[in-house]
Amino acid sequence: MNNHTMNSSSRLLKNGLLFLFAGFLFLGACSKTEYEYEKEPYKEIESFVLPGYSGDSIHAVIHNGEIIVYWAAEATLPSTINPSIAVSPNAIISPASGTEVAFNEETVYTVTAADGSTQTYRLKPVINQAIPKISKITPTSLAWISNTKVTVSGEYFLAGDTSNVHVYAQRLRDGFEFDLDIDRTQLSMTNITASLPKYTTQLDTGLHKIWVKIGDRVSDAQEVNIRIPAIPSTDVNGLFHMTFVEAGKTLVAGDSVTLKFWDDYNGDVAKWYAKKFTKLNFENYTFEAKDLSQTDSTIKFKLPDFPIIRKPSNVILYYVDGFQNSTYLARILPQSSWPIIPVQN
Repeated sequence: MNNHTMNSSSRLLKNGLLFLFAGFLFLGACSKTEYEYEKEPYKEIESFVLPGYSGDSIHAVIHNGEIIVYWAAEATLPSTINPSIAVSPNAIISPASGTEVAFNEETVYTVTAADGSTQTYRLKPVINQAIPKISKITPTSLAWISNTKVTVSGEYFLAGDTSNVHVYAQRLRDGFEFDLDIDRTQLSMTNITASLPKYTTQLDTGLHKIWVKIGDRVSDAQEVNIRIPAIPSTDVNGLFHMTFVEAGKTLVAGDSVTLKFWDDYNGDVAKWYAKKFTKLNFENYTFEAKDLSQTDSTIKFKLPDFPIIRKPSNVILYYVDGFQNSTYLARILPQSSWPIIPVQN
């Protein structure tokens, strides 16, 4: 073999080796690219489960970087949890699945993908606020006197901000609504003490329904009857007071006298009966409605034109009560409340 031939062979061999080496480099480059491609960028939390709470597992909702855990209001809220977490293939989460963490929004998870990129997720407990329920209202018939108490019994009255707790009433015949005052010092999960507001011309007696509202959550409603406050015939508690304007003055037959009346509730009782008395009687003398000049707090009438038989001590007022029954109020007045009325010798 001559030198030319040997040199040609050497060049061919050398070129072949270079080509083969380049091929290996190319294959290596391809393998490296393929390897890098396998390092996936996926870094999602695929499931976040709290096993065994309230007799069942709780599955979180993963949305916009938040791990939203809905928690029933009636269930005890834990301070820590041990979630079971699944993430994208080849990704890593920190804190790891099964690690005890604080059950609040301070807890943040970081998921690292195979390619090294990361995504953070913040824990977000959401307390499901229960719908308030009414089991009974006591009493179911109440007199319309300012601050008359009513007790609403039920469940879930504290399932939320107590400042958002309200008790409403609605008059059934025309739908007029108003709210009742709440004693927030007595507020509990199962009881609300409320009271009727001061009577106005917009308010009226009759059947009403009462319900509880907490934020945007509304309870069922129950009916109550709000009625005219009844005056007991003997009125031993002094609900309704009377005296004569002319108390202590000496009168003659035929003079006019004025009986003044009031109550201990800023007029809430008396106003229901003002100008509605049908008859007045003292001793054996009767004065019909036509004989009475009535205002919001007085009844004026004339004494007989002759001395009466004996010194009077009691007054009887007849009226129609809240149930449309004719009834009366009998009251023995102290002598200091009477004028000096002429009597027969």
